[in-house]
Amino acid sequence: MGNYNSQYESYYSSLINKKKKKDYYNYKSNDSSIFKFDKNYIFKRLVRELIGVFILFIFVISCKTLVTPKTKEIYSYSKKIVNENLNYNSVLASAKTINLKSIEEKSINWIENIKTKLTGEKIIKNKINNEFILPVEGSIISKFGEEITNLNGEKKVHEGIDISINNNSEIICPYEGKVKSIGEDKSLGKYIIIDHGNGIETKYGALGDILVKNEELLSKGTVIGKSGSNNESKSPHLHFELMYMGENKNPEEYINFSQK
Repeated sequence: MGNYNSQYESYYSSLINKKKKKDYYNYKSNDSSIFKFDKNYIFKRLVRELIGVFILFIFVISCKTLVTPKTKEIYSYSKKIVNENLNYNSVLASAKTINLKSIEEKSINWIENIKTKLTGEKIIKNKINNEFILPVEGSIISKFGEEITNLNGEKKVHEGIDISINNNSEIICPYEGKVKSIGEDKSLGKYIIIDHGNGIETKYGALGDILVKNEELLSKGTVIGKSGSNNESKSPHLHFELMYMGENKNPEEYINFSQK
């Protein structure tokens, strides 16, 4: 029993010394929000460790009371776990590499699944895939997310897809909705934005002609314009964007562009 007392005292002392040596708040940054994040994260981590130490303390007391080969094994294993050095720099480095966009996507999908179970409505991705039709048929010549150069020579991420089609081809509304905006800019040329409800919007650029008006209600299959080109590409094509809750999505992940 005395052996257990000395082992426990030595073990507890090592824990205290280890905590004293750690300077958890030695983070220098000009960004106050990052400092708050690190401080909060480490505080929560410290609380979890202390809870773990308390649980192991209960184990140790039990081992001191009931000395058996099994309790000795548990005691040794528990001490080994707590005595292992935790590399907090690695933990923080891992936190910085978290793909927040991926987490957001998974969160939205999870919420959509819950909503579907509660209301019986389709998941947005399934709804678009099953009910939306192609705005035009053609080959995709520029994909979503590609790095492109604008007229000013600046690099930017392509927020939609470009579909190669003949000049003056009809562009149709893929699903019922309402015209949210029409206009023209240097990058897209003439464009239309349609609100389809449920947070879904589509955008059509590089148009030769616009055949709808602002606030106009549209049916699925309505011709909304004719193809043309824009200042960034002289060849006729359709620039098509799909947005959900204000965020641009990859149209190819929602609509089957190989359908005929």
